[in-house]
Amino acid sequence: MKILLVYCNVMQQNALPMGITQLSSCLKEAGMEVFLFDTTFYKYREKSSMEVRYETLQFRPVKLKYKEGDIYADFLKTVETVGPDIIGFSVVEPTFIFSLALLGHVLDIVKKREIKVVYGGVFATLAPEVIAKHDNIDCICTCEGEITFVEFCNNLKDGRDVTKTKGFWVKVNDVWKKNPKSQLVDINALPMKDYALFGDDYLMKPMMGEFLRTVSLEVSRGCPYSCTYCAAPILDRNAKSENTGSYHRLKSIKRIDDEMRHFVEIYKPHFIYMVSESFLAVSQKRIEEFYECYSNYRIPFWFNTRPEDITEKKIRLMKDLGVQRISFGLECGNYEFRKKVLRRNTTDEQIVRASEIIRDNDISFSMNIIFGYPDETREMIFEGVDIFRKVCPDGVSTAIFNPYHGTPLRQVCLDKGYIRDDLICEDFYIKEYLLNGNTVTREDVFGFYNTYPLYVHLPKSEYPRIKIAERDDVEGNKVFVELREIFYKIMKWDTAASTD
Repeated sequence: MKILLVYCNVMQQNALPMGITQLSSCLKEAGMEVFLFDTTFYKYREKSSMEVRYETLQFRPVKLKYKEGDIYADFLKTVETVGPDIIGFSVVEPTFIFSLALLGHVLDIVKKREIKVVYGGVFATLAPEVIAKHDNIDCICTCEGEITFVEFCNNLKDGRDVTKTKGFWVKVNDVWKKNPKSQLVDINALPMKDYALFGDDYLMKPMMGEFLRTVSLEVSRGCPYSCTYCAAPILDRNAKSENTGSYHRLKSIKRIDDEMRHFVEIYKPHFIYMVSESFLAVSQKRIEEFYECYSNYRIPFWFNTRPEDITEKKIRLMKDLGVQRISFGLECGNYEFRKKVLRRNTTDEQIVRASEIIRDNDISFSMNIIFGYPDETREMIFEGVDIFRKVCPDGVSTAIFNPYHGTPLRQVCLDKGYIRDDLICEDFYIKEYLLNGNTVTREDVFGFYNTYPLYVHLPKSEYPRIKIAERDDVEGNKVFVELREIFYKIMKWDTAASTD
């Protein structure tokens, strides 16, 4: 049986996706032929998400190469050439509309050859009812696919009834049959991820201004925290309510060691990205066990974590292992808002202390912030600037708030009339703000998105000019270009590098 997996990557970042690479290895282990259509390197709009992030000073410029040709024509050609029995779309909410556009270009051949169209991924799990409203989709995988999707494929291959597959919604005579969720998978018992599916070039990832051969290592799945703008706690809550297990799972140290040995032998990476929602949100004992394991490799690595999980002991061990960068979120500068609205009970003092510990150990770090929450104000956003200036991160990553399905903050937006019920968030990093009538204006959100690193790194004497640079007009754009050159010099970024 032939399975065509579609990776609808709208971010143009070539980070190896954990879901598809794991699903591919499970399908191949079950004897399936697996093919891939990857949208990562197509430039299907005027500016890619990566280019937008370069323009807003979140990353130093690097040269990116894009595929030539029409993405939709190439997808059609792939379907015609492969002749799949199943096309599987893995989607998060910002890629769903894009996936429908891709599907629309192959409908004739899908119908003619009776190809099954299956949707899976986080969005399918959190909002299957939204996907079910759209025609030409046959099945929805509403939970982890490593077991249940393989079972579905085996049932289809052997002529068995697929309508009873656990975790699946299956359309029968235009009526959806909704099956209960399957148990969550044992992440220690899965086959090694199929990174070869994406090809060797995919491993070359822009890191710190250069391309490094990078492998992603999944060390946990899920998150122990409950941020109201994020899907991870909802996945955990739903799993527990459905008695399918705890979504937050730690991979065993032995399994991490096995995977490291496997990936080092095959791919010989220069860099490792530790995939975890909060890498240090574990006991000191767990960190020490990881230390003993990773001491055998000592390949430079980076990870995401939370400020409250950063301690002297943990960071010293990470430093000795070769950590090059740590990333964590502020997400909002106002503590009361963080605590009450975002459910991030992280104090300013914890953030400053975490930054000091990292800096004292001579480790680079970046911080993340989101703008435009419901009932946020410009003054709240600017409070974040003060904290960023105090801790002086090496990198600043900004994002505009999106009210994702299933999250508590989406419901807040609905209750206050800031969004329509049928709203679907369509992208991660494009300059779009979806809330209407909020306390913070669209102009303020866009303005901060364009200039936040300038507020963080330039002298306060430049604040009046930065305020002008927030505006999207002739004068604002002119001042932004002038300030950007100052920023490049302060950050010692190579301005000669640019996208192709």
